[in-house]
Order: sequence, then structure tokens, then C-alpha cells
Amino acid sequence: MNLSKNKKVLLLTLHNDKSLGVRCIAKSLINEGYEPTVLFLKSNIYNPQPVSEQEISLLKEFVLKEKYLFIGISILSSFTITEIQKVTGIIKSVSNVPVVWGGTYVSIMPRYSAEYCDIAVKGEGEKTIVMLAEAFRKKSDWKNIPNICYFDKNKEYKENELADIVQNIDDIAYPILGYENTYLIESNTLTQGDPILSTDFYEISCSRGCPFSCSYCCSSTIRRLYKGKGKYLRFRSVESVISELKEAKKKIPQIKSIRFWDEVFSNEKKWVENFVELYKKEINIPFQIWGHPLMVKNDIIRMLSSAGMERIVIGFQSGSPYVRNKIFKRPESNEQIIEASKIVSSHKIPEVYYDLMICHPFESLKHIKETFDLCLQLEPPFRLNIHGLGFLPGADINQLAIDSELYTEEEMDKMFKAPSDVQFKQFYGSNSGYYGEEHKKEVWADLIYLTQFAAIRNKVIKLSKNPDKNKNIIKKLKIKIENMEYEKQEILKRPMTLVNKIIKIPDLIF
Repeated sequence: MNLSKNKKVLLLTLHNDKSLGVRCIAKSLINEGYEPTVLFLKSNIYNPQPVSEQEISLLKEFVLKEKYLFIGISILSSFTITEIQKVTGIIKSVSNVPVVWGGTYVSIMPRYSAEYCDIAVKGEGEKTIVMLAEAFRKKSDWKNIPNICYFDKNKEYKENELADIVQNIDDIAYPILGYENTYLIESNTLTQGDPILSTDFYEISCSRGCPFSCSYCCSSTIRRLYKGKGKYLRFRSVESVISELKEAKKKIPQIKSIRFWDEVFSNEKKWVENFVELYKKEINIPFQIWGHPLMVKNDIIRMLSSAGMERIVIGFQSGSPYVRNKIFKRPESNEQIIEASKIVSSHKIPEVYYDLMICHPFESLKHIKETFDLCLQLEPPFRLNIHGLGFLPGADINQLAIDSELYTEEEMDKMFKAPSDVQFKQFYGSNSGYYGEEHKKEVWADLIYLTQFAAIRNKVIKLSKNPDKNKNIIKKLKIKIENMEYEKQEILKRPMTLVNKIIKIPDLIF
């Protein structure tokens, strides 16, 4: 056996210096005796900027400093794919070290991914990446390792069978934190050290998988990949979660908030009871979760609130039962959404957010009006996350859009491969930038935004009686409140007389 002493692996990700995937992979490699280097290339996932020429030069120098077994690149979504392709090409221009892609995007688009890298890892990659490292170190054949995809020497595409999904995810190393051999290339500068150590919030995941199958999400596609391979939705033990948070609290003493990055936070009563007991005792830091209308239960919310839940984000995406049930494949009813809002309001959670996707091509004027009507029935106080519908690779809604002749396959494919700024604009732009119906949706989008301010709700209802006539007033009102970042939260709480004084809405306009 020709066993190499080299145990060095370079792990890289773009526009995300908290990347849970890369951190888990690094920890798995370390646990098996390997020496990973972690490189975060730019950090801001919400305002992604192209890699500059100076940053490209720094990347080239960095890659050539060590002889790595391989270079692993993690790709979470299509938002960064054009930059990842560029970075991969840069690495290959200066090095013949194999480049391995992994992550959610690769699991959905393995063949396309394999066109740009040497090996694509489909599915959960912690075990696969260790097996690859072992094969490269031993200089043995890696082509039969489960989960990998590649083009052989004859340019034929090969896709190996997925290994069974890991059922006890406590067996998977949780993300590495404060690792010395970590670097960041940002603002034309290379710095050593884990950037997470300077943050004031910490992101963590208690689970893998999702109990729901929304059409706009790729989770249902990943679930299908693992059909017959084991249970898809899995939870870590509370002890594992608390252990990670204790380490984070020790290494990042300035943490002010914990963000649970689960698709939907657990509502399993015994798990939550155990979590709340240990969290209060060991962590005691305000935290945020994602919820679901069907998983909002009074006793669960009461316990989480007592443990310091400062924010819950609940997605229901549309107030139209048709859009929500038939297009988005979400099973909850309007009545269940309203009941969930009453429960979270009753426990005085400091920040309650509802997530909405509006002004997209599946939505008619009637549907967006239904969303406005439902928002008026939500129990205040609350805030709204309003954005458009982003078409993501692998999501079931894509075929529905094609079958409905909203897009051709070519147009859909072009969206998936568009630069990050184009994809972000579609998803996060002003209510997605798609209004249709002679821009009549725009005024209703603005009215929906205004429903979150309970103090002016009655006046918003009056404005909605004749939206075409009042559209300029509605727009000015929305812009004025949007520009009042400092006082926006206070507007949620103030009586109408003070709100009028702050934003100066004369009664005569109504």
C-alpha cells in the first residue's frame, strides 16, 4: 500500500462564514486524524459581492501554499453557483489537486455539478468526505465510494448509490468552532482566525430534515432521494445541542442571541421539556426559532417563551387557501393560522414574524387581496417578512410553473444559473418585482406591509376601500415607515395619537 503521510484537506465556502456544512465536515475530518484548513471566501450571504481581482490573487496564493489531498467546496444554494464556478476554474488554473463539490445544491444538481468539479458528493457528506480523504491518502480507487458522482475518462457520467442516511445524528460531529486553522478572504484581505468568534449571535441546528413538503423548497426532493434509506427527519439529543451551545458560550462570551436554524423547531413535548430545563440552567441566552402554524401548541410556546424565546418566525406564505394549499402544498387552513397567531401573541413573545411570498406569477389580484384580509385577522403585535417566490433547483413548484406555461424549461434553467445578484433581486427585491395585472398588485403589496402596524390598521382598512385612488398615499405611508428604522418597532406599541404625530398622517387624506 502506497500510504501518503499527507493528511491536509482544504475546505472552502463562499458568502457564508457561519457555514454549518463546512464546519461539520471539518470536525468529521479532524476526528479521523486529518488536518483540514477552512477558508471562508467573503462572508455576506445577504449582500453577495463578486470576488475581486485582489481576492482572486489571494486565493491563488493560498491554494499553492500547501499540498492538499483535495479541495472541498460547499454549495448551499444556486445563489452562489456562478461565483463558485468561477472560483473552481481559478483553483484548477493553478493547481492539479482534485476539487470536490458538496452541499444541498450538489445533491439536487449532481450531474451539472460534476461538469465543473472532479467529484460531486450527493447527500449528507460527513462519512463520504472521510472515505475520500482515506482513498486519496492511500492512493487507492475512490470510484466505488457511495454518494459520489463524476465523469469518467470517457466522459461518461457515473452516479453511485446513496448510502443509508445516518439515523442517530448525534454520531455526526457538530460544527467546529474557533478552529485555529481557519481563514477569511474579505475586503481584499486575508486574515487568520475563525470569524465567528467576533459575532454577537450563534447559529445552530437541532435537526436534519423537515416534516413538511412545501413545493417551493428542495427539502421534499432530498426526502425522495433517501426513500428507503432511513427516516429523513431526525433530531439531535438535547444533551448534544446543549453541549454545542456551552462550547459556543465559552468561546464567544459576547453572544447576545442564539438562532436555531432548523426547518421547523421541534414541538415534541418531552424533547422541549428537557431542552427548556437544560437551556435555562446551562445557556440562558435569548433565542430565535422558525415555527409552523400546525406546530404552534400552547404548552410548547409557553415553555419556549419561559426559556427566553425572543423571536419566532412562522411561515404561511399566502393568505389565499388556493395558493397555499394547491400551489405551495401547505396543509394549514386560515383558521389554523389565526389560532396560531393568538397563541404566540398570548405569551408576549417580543418579536413575532410571519413569512409571506407575494406578487409572484401564480398569484392573482384576488389571491393577494385574500392575503391582505388574513393579515388583518392576525393577532398583533407582529412583523412581516415579505419577499417574492424564488425558484430553486429541485423544487416541485418548478415543473408546475413549466406545466402552467409561466416559464419554459430553458427560462427556468437560466434562472438557476443566473448570477447571485440577479437571483437575490428576484427573491428579495421589492416584493419580487413581479406585479402583473397592470401593476395593481403593487398597491396591495404595500397595504399588506402596513397591516403589521396595528395602531394604523383602521386607517389602512379605509385606504384599502379605494386602493387605486389612494395608491400614492399608501406608497408614501409605506416609504415613510420603512425609513423610520429606529422607531419602527416602537410604532407597533404606540397609541394612535402618537403614531399620527410621528408619521404625520392627516385625517383628511381618508
